[in-house]
Amino acid sequence: MDLSSIKVLVGQLEHMSIIVLVLMLVEWGILIVTSYVEKNKEGVVSIISYLVQSIPYFLLSKVFIVASMFWLYENRFFTLGFQWYVWIAAYLLYDFTVFFIHLLGHKVRVLWCIHGVHHTAEEMNLTVVARGSIFDVFFTPFNFIWLPIVGFHPLMIFVIEPIARLYATLTHINEKVIGKQKQLDKILITPSVHRVHHAKNHIYLDRNYGETFSIWDRLFKTFQKELDNEKIEYGIMHDKLNSESIWDVQFLLWKELWLDVKKAPRLIDKVKYVFMPPGWNHIDGGKKAREYRNEAWLNKLEK
Repeated sequence: MDLSSIKVLVGQLEHMSIIVLVLMLVEWGILIVTSYVEKNKEGVVSIISYLVQSIPYFLLSKVFIVASMFWLYENRFFTLGFQWYVWIAAYLLYDFTVFFIHLLGHKVRVLWCIHGVHHTAEEMNLTVVARGSIFDVFFTPFNFIWLPIVGFHPLMIFVIEPIARLYATLTHINEKVIGKQKQLDKILITPSVHRVHHAKNHIYLDRNYGETFSIWDRLFKTFQKELDNEKIEYGIMHDKLNSESIWDVQFLLWKELWLDVKKAPRLIDKVKYVFMPPGWNHIDGGKKAREYRNEAWLNKLEK
């Protein structure tokens, strides 16, 4: 594949967002008609979130993202070409980066304020893909923006990223449409595997960070299959957040971070509130996802 044909492919993939939006609306409509969706307004909030977060992407993409990627490519360490194995290497490196950035989104509180928006939905369907923070533009581009410095042409990334995003969209499909795929789970992030990631059940907390491949989670011991006797409850561990309120979804996590920073007695504690995992506090260290998860497993084993 030469550069000219890749440019044509990139042009065709520019319509991917429309395809994703259509898929969301079709599935959402079916779920409403079949009365499976209880929180009808959640889908509306998700779509509004998508439209709002698209504004900074539109304003900054050409200047910040695209220009930065081409500048990095001009100063690349290697020239890798467009052979088939380079494409595979690019996709694998992209997917691992997504895994790592995603993990940081759960382990660093200021990043959780951005990524946590995506987890606020209490029902799973394709509209959840649209539920993102207005500050996503300062977080998710790091999944791919650095790859040209290694030697991958930016146009390769502009092909890989929307294809991977389409696959990630399909992992949000409702459980009534696609159930478990136990054999595929061994290699891929299936809808079942990703449903676990969106669960607020203590036993499922902070698992399955991958986007396409489950190998990274298995390698770093963050993989968790969907259990037959543990029904998934979606959302985040928060008793005050209204998943049907655009204000709560976008800003409540930020408000609470600010209040914690404000009440912290020492400067070091204020900094820790920003960078320590969600759940940390300056009084006794708090209770984080690992502790909740370990307790849940102990309780399950004792039964």
